[in-house]
Amino acid sequence: MQKIAALLLLTPSFLAMAWLVTKAQHFWDTRPDLQFGWVVLLLCAYLFWEAWEKHPPIDFRARWWCVLLFIFGGVLLFWVQIYLAALGLNAASLYGMGLGVMAMVAANLGVVFGWRGVRHFAMSFVFLFVALPLPSIIQGRVVNGLQHHVAAIDVNILNLLGIPAEQVGSLVHLSTGTVGIDEACSGIRSLQSTIMATVFIGYLSLRRFSFQVLLLLSGVTLAIVGNLIRSLYLCLTANARGIDAVKEVHDAAGWSILVFTAIGVILISWLFNKMDKTLAAVQEPSQVKVQTASPPLAKSES
Repeated sequence: MQKIAALLLLTPSFLAMAWLVTKAQHFWDTRPDLQFGWVVLLLCAYLFWEAWEKHPPIDFRARWWCVLLFIFGGVLLFWVQIYLAALGLNAASLYGMGLGVMAMVAANLGVVFGWRGVRHFAMSFVFLFVALPLPSIIQGRVVNGLQHHVAAIDVNILNLLGIPAEQVGSLVHLSTGTVGIDEACSGIRSLQSTIMATVFIGYLSLRRFSFQVLLLLSGVTLAIVGNLIRSLYLCLTANARGIDAVKEVHDAAGWSILVFTAIGVILISWLFNKMDKTLAAVQEPSQVKVQTASPPLAKSES
């Protein structure tokens, strides 16, 4: 009965998240790099179900910081609605909407469970941010930076192999034609899905935050290196067989790199999990000894 009551008290959070999802689904349906958004939504539901099994006891109180969070979220959503009315839905407005919704959710959790509840359920709600589009000012810099650096590395490797190549922006000029480093080849698409996978796997399987961060960095590195290999392979194909041959192997190369990244993330997470358990097994006996050690005898007064 208490669990049902707690669920009912969290109705405002569920409604706010549902409203955010209705806005985000436009990007999930139209942008290839964000089509994993529906998977993220299911993973959020799973994380909430996992957290719900051991939720803190209900401590229903109108705490002052909850009131401030609620006011902040409401004001932010109000300004976002004005922005939407003037300029329409875009990545920046959706991100602002997400921040407002998370503030309202945190306020609701704080009223029902206190600060323990906010910390306990935070991941199941905040995880949705990995499926939201980055604002254009950030997305543009990340994509353009990756495209430029991938093209530069490809040109240097091709020149070392004795293949004449020249970089112009994100284009690689060869004697047989020009290969463009688009968003897919730059790694941004696999990068976003890899971040989603590493954050989720790390949160569930690794105890230490340091290992979770290392897994995330390892996944990002694998995604970038994999797409660097992909773009280099396309350049080599264009040089050997002509520019038209790139279209024939483009999709197959993309799927191969996706498999490469997925297998790499699985192997690295398995290795970190083994290391995490080994360190925990080493530390637990020492902690038990400290806890069970008897206190020193008090000196008797003469």
